Amino acid sequence: MAFPKALLLSTLLASAALVNAAPFPSTCDLDLHRWGEITLAGTPLSLGEDGKIVVGGNPVYFASAVCSSQHLGYKGLTEQSKGYLVNANEPSQCLTVSNLDQSGATFSLEDCRFNGAGDVWSSQSFAWIFENTGASNGADAYFNGENYNVVNASSPPIYTLRTQNTKPSFDGKLGELIADYTPSLASLPSGQLKIPMTSVPVTAPATPPTLNCSEFTIGKVNFNNETSSSNQYKGPLNSRWEAQSDTSDQFVFEQCDYSPIGLKAADDYVYGRMRPGSNLANGAFECYYITEDFGGDESNKPDNNPWINGFEIQQCSYSAKKSLDIVRYNKSDDTFDYVPFGNASTPGRMYWYAQSEYDREYDVKQYVWDGQGVGQVYLSPENANLTRYPPAKVTFKADPAA
Repeated sequence: MAFPKALLLSTLLASAALVNAAPFPSTCDLDLHRWGEITLAGTPLSLGEDGKIVVGGNPVYFASAVCSSQHLGYKGLTEQSKGYLVNANEPSQCLTVSNLDQSGATFSLEDCRFNGAGDVWSSQSFAWIFENTGASNGADAYFNGENYNVVNASSPPIYTLRTQNTKPSFDGKLGELIADYTPSLASLPSGQLKIPMTSVPVTAPATPPTLNCSEFTIGKVNFNNETSSSNQYKGPLNSRWEAQSDTSDQFVFEQCDYSPIGLKAADDYVYGRMRPGSNLANGAFECYYITEDFGGDESNKPDNNPWINGFEIQQCSYSAKKSLDIVRYNKSDDTFDYVPFGNASTPGRMYWYAQSEYDREYDVKQYVWDGQGVGQVYLSPENANLTRYPPAKVTFKADPAA
């Protein structure tokens, strides 16, 4: 049967289009058991609302694929690799630059693409160096782009990564991840990506829900233990949670939504976290955490003779998850406590004491975190010592001038 030339031509063109559109297979080795956060200067990469990669925020779990690698040095412990980085929960999505050979390029997660040789596209090509000596679980990674060489001290990358902003916002974000085209580098740029290199038995879990914090209040924390014969202090606490009547130190209460883990604001109670007031000036993303686990079981039953905990500063969490920095604040009387809870949605109860006085009165032999400081202890409401040695009342009151 004869076919019209026009029909034959259209059929051939359609076939050619299908061949060109078909993805080439990868010859690279993707290890989904080697996953974790990717960080820039210690801050994790996240996915912004517009789909661009942001430095700071609820971390995306990434995994790496090796397309080529060489081992050098003592026992071959220095690994220099080229490959690509994927969303560990959606491994068909690669970390991808918006434009090559220019400054100010951004990143997003796009479908992984490979050339006819099975190698990843230049817009998704990374290189990394891993010193497999046991001293670190991460490799130093660089965007490689159209550079077809491995990266090392004598062969630097042709791109430099940076953050959009030099100072983080109050929510701990530094803006978009940016790639600048820098083909004349004479040495390895500092402060690039750190990618996970430790293989674990399981693949990456789903990313936990993002913690949304709606508002913050600046104020002072006051301690009142006038009901206790052993400690009659009434006055402000400094930023180390120590009694200091003349302190001007301020705190920040940041109200957050922990409903994904069962803690829901109700009546006069809201949930959030306490942060140093200095964060407003220095741009740090810090929260006050209880120094150790609360002590107790999944039913919210405290241990016998529990320790009192002080406070330490750590990076705040970007995720709504069980943590040692969650605070329950009573809007009617300004009191607040840290929140111990297991699987139950109803938190347990913490009580305030001066650390040294609790240690003496309750006859609990423990490490005292700060002999001059106050702390929280997880006690059963039926504990007889609560009547013998009444706990303090601690409040957070907004500064009207702030």
